[in-house]
Amino acid sequence: MLAYLPQGVRSLLFPMACVGCHTPLSEASADPLCPVCFNQLPWGQPLWDRQRRISSGYSLDEVISPLRYEGTAKELILALKYAGRLSLAPYLGRFMATEVVQRLGNDPADLVLPIPLHPVRQRERTFNQAEVLAEALARELVLPCRSNLLLRTQPTHPQAELTREERARNVRGAFALNPDPSIRGQRVLLVDDVLTTGSTAEACAHLLKTAGALHVVAVTAVRG
Repeated sequence: MLAYLPQGVRSLLFPMACVGCHTPLSEASADPLCPVCFNQLPWGQPLWDRQRRISSGYSLDEVISPLRYEGTAKELILALKYAGRLSLAPYLGRFMATEVVQRLGNDPADLVLPIPLHPVRQRERTFNQAEVLAEALARELVLPCRSNLLLRTQPTHPQAELTREERARNVRGAFALNPDPSIRGQRVLLVDDVLTTGSTAEACAHLLKTAGALHVVAVTAVRG
C-alpha cells in the first residue's frame, strides 16, 4: 500500500533519514531513529530535588519525563519544534504514555492539557509543539485533550534565554484560564516538550489548582 502513496507523503509519514545521525532508513520504517541512535537515547530524568518540587507552596504534584534533553533526544525535540517534523509527536507520545502509566497506573488522569503558545508565536511557528504532543499522549491514554482551556495572554521572552529567576518572572501573569466549572475535581496531565526549571508548568498548575483541579502532573517529552 505504501508504494501507492506520493513520495512527499511517504517522506512525511515515514522519515527517510535517521533524526540522530542522518543515515538512510528503510522506506517502510516508521521509526525515525536507526537502531544505533535508538540505543543511545538518554532515558531517565536528570537529578532534581524531588522534595523541593513537591514541597509546600508548589502547585505541581509531580513531573514525568521519559528522556533527558541531550544527545539523540535533543535532536528529536529540535526536529519537531523547529523543522516541523510533526510525525515525531506520536513517537514521543508513546514514550511519554509509557512513563505516565508506569508512574501513575492505568487510570492516571481525567484530561490532558497542552501548555499554550501566545497567538502571535503560534502564527509564526504555525503549530504548538506542546499541543501536538498532548494530542499524541491523549490518544495513547484514551483521554480527552482540551486545547482551548489554558490561554497565554501575554507574549514572553523565550525561556531558554533566561536564568531560573528570570524564567519565573517571565511567565508570572502570562496565562489565563477559560471559565470552565468542569475542571473542578479533575486530575490533569499538563503537557509540554521540554521542562527545565518548571516555571512555566508551575504557573499553569497554579491557575488550574485555583480553579479547583485536584491533581496536576507536568508531562514532558524531555527534561533539562
